[in-house]
Amino acid sequence: MWGCACDMRKLVLCVLLVLNTFVLARRKRNEPEFWYNDCGSANRSVIFNNLLLFPTPIITPGTLYISMSGNITRDLPRKLSIQLTVHKYWIGIPFMLPCFNNQIGSCLYEDICDNLAAFERRRRCPRMLRDYKIQCYCPFRAGTFSFKNLAVNIPKIGGFAGAFVKGDYGVSIKVLDEFMTELGCVEMKLSLKKRHKGWLFRI
Repeated sequence: MWGCACDMRKLVLCVLLVLNTFVLARRKRNEPEFWYNDCGSANRSVIFNNLLLFPTPIITPGTLYISMSGNITRDLPRKLSIQLTVHKYWIGIPFMLPCFNNQIGSCLYEDICDNLAAFERRRRCPRMLRDYKIQCYCPFRAGTFSFKNLAVNIPKIGGFAGAFVKGDYGVSIKVLDEFMTELGCVEMKLSLKKRHKGWLFRI
């Protein structure tokens, strides 16, 4: 009789501990895991006033919503490049990821205006960008820019890289002119995790 009572108390205690762990885990996941900073020089041409990502951590595969605002203090030149630098943290130590296929990782995207020339000729951007009033061709004139909840698809990352996608990252984006002079800079720290499908819960 007493043995059954003790076993029942142990069972109830175990259930309470599991539920408490789940609640704490949910709270931890809901905490923001994103930080950003305008890292440009004092005389920069591009100023980032606000940058928000949702959800954080970023889930792959999934949809990421981006909100951003800022201003361009002077007309930008037609020769523009974007320098993307990505670090992944292992045990708190950052390691720079190389550029893969000139698409993913720490890459230099040169002459972006040339890549946007087709939109410039038509003077018409894709509908998604038009809906958010985002200019998609050069030249970029002085003024303000702002958009809210721009939906970006985060694809599933498979293969060898997929096993290491989860974790913390540091990212910097620099806008450069043809002489590699920095016109603007934003840096951020963010976390990625893979979508998990469980028997009871789906994250």
